[in-house]
Amino acid sequence: MSQFKAFRGRLKRYFTAYGGWTAVLSSPLFLMSVALSAIGYSEWMQDKWSLLTQSLLPNLLGFSLGTYSILFGLLTGRMRAALKTKKNASEISYLDEINATFFHFIFVQVIALLWAIIYNGSLLHDLAHAAPQCFPFALTLYGYAAKIGGFIGYGLLIYSISLAIASALVVYRLASIVDPAPPHREGQ
Repeated sequence: MSQFKAFRGRLKRYFTAYGGWTAVLSSPLFLMSVALSAIGYSEWMQDKWSLLTQSLLPNLLGFSLGTYSILFGLLTGRMRAALKTKKNASEISYLDEINATFFHFIFVQVIALLWAIIYNGSLLHDLAHAAPQCFPFALTLYGYAAKIGGFIGYGLLIYSISLAIASALVVYRLASIVDPAPPHREGQ
């Protein structure tokens, strides 16, 4: 049980640092993803999104994890300490905010990939096709549920790709921050 508690605690810390549901639902990238998902209805109405997700996201996920590791590996101890002391308007340290942005990018990719894998599972399909004798509307409900699931899955794919912009902006912002240590001068 302690592992579940620790896992939940870490997810809660990340989500708080990210800004919670307010930050997600009011994000221009999230709203753009919902709009693009609605526009790309042929992808999720015909279940094309699932294979697309399973072919694109493993590579993007590997790249994201590599970038995340390299970025935090290159931060000096002084820079981390400086980013930890500087706080945003919500009293979240810049280091936690940067960390949460990259983690969110990776977390949404994993959720999107898992959604696609589960969506392709046949349990609900099999149950819906076995149930019409007892429940005549089972196939109709399954059809609606599949379309809603397809829209969510395609939306997660678009959102996970669009979060690359947020992660790139974090790197851009980091590049403009000056290391707090004074430069070492020759002869002093």
